[in-house]
Amino acid sequence: MSMQITNQADYALRSMLYIAIYAESQLIPSNTIAEEMQISRIFLSRINSQLVNAGLIRTRRGARGGVMLAKPAAEISIYDVVTTIDGPVTLIDCIADPDTCPLSPNCPYRSFWEETQNALIAKMKAVSLQDLLANTGKVGLGLSSQPVS
Repeated sequence: MSMQITNQADYALRSMLYIAIYAESQLIPSNTIAEEMQISRIFLSRINSQLVNAGLIRTRRGARGGVMLAKPAAEISIYDVVTTIDGPVTLIDCIADPDTCPLSPNCPYRSFWEETQNALIAKMKAVSLQDLLANTGKVGLGLSSQPVS
């Protein structure tokens, strides 16, 4: 088992950051995001569906359509995006369900994993898209000053 977020969650974060940069003033076409962030258009469409269902982005179809954030970038955390795509953060099964391990009641390292998981969740909740943009901005994403049309 590997402890890492999925490619899908990574792509969702990339997409959300791109939208956060440009979508305050306009809707961004999904194909533009896919091209700039090097994500398959079909894969991005599936990701966008999940993000819409979670209330993180809004979409509009048609020639003048696209996507935009459903709320300010400062109100969307890394945790919001990752758990929308990957589900709950669980480092080890026994934290979510102690009955999965017969040693759980007396386990010497269960509390370590629980504390580690809680610290990771707290950090993910504490960092918003706006925080990431303040630290990296367009340069960190390798973007030009204007979106590709």
